Amino acid sequence: MTKKIERRLFSESIEVRKSADGKVGVRGYAAVFDYEAHGEVIRRSAFNRTIEQRDNVRLLVNHDGVPLASTKAGTLVVGVDERGLWFEASDLDMNNPTARELVSAMERGDMDQCSFAGYFLDAQRNSDGTREVREVALLDVSVVTFPWYDATEADLTGDRDLDRALVSVRSLNDEQRQALLAELSDEATEPVAEDPAPVEEPPARTYSVAEARALLGN
Repeated sequence: MTKKIERRLFSESIEVRKSADGKVGVRGYAAVFDYEAHGEVIRRSAFNRTIEQRDNVRLLVNHDGVPLASTKAGTLVVGVDERGLWFEASDLDMNNPTARELVSAMERGDMDQCSFAGYFLDAQRNSDGTREVREVALLDVSVVTFPWYDATEADLTGDRDLDRALVSVRSLNDEQRQALLAELSDEATEPVAEDPAPVEEPPARTYSVAEARALLGN
């Protein structure tokens, strides 16, 4: 039976960053776990085999073209955490025209989503009809133009502290995000001290012509 490559797109925390030494890197999530969309959900075990076997994974744009990085070359790292499948390429080759196009598109906000592609080795439907993906032979992670899922987004920034803050916020679950938004809303509505009442100046005095001449010494 011929293997079929399947692709899934997300909108989850992908960042391009420019460091002080001029290096440009990209990192983020190519998939999130336990997020149902289009009748399908990626389970936490899905990429364990790829990680353990150290399969060669490429970083692409729209799953096509010359790779921007790869795990085989040591220019790309992939891993999993509680949220999903993450990747990082810390030093893109800006002599590569695809890399330049990607950075330009992300700076303009024209591209802000990501994806993965691979062979779905274990994907079965459960009793409610949802397709559960439990094992994938990962081939690539990609920054993409059109999304499959709505759970991912991409950002471009050169501020490392802001990068960390954005990743921290995006790693929160829905309940934690709502609590944070409520806290920020409370701070925004705190009463602001009013400016002190302006000091009233005494009304200007009027002088007769004679008084004015006397004051001027005329």
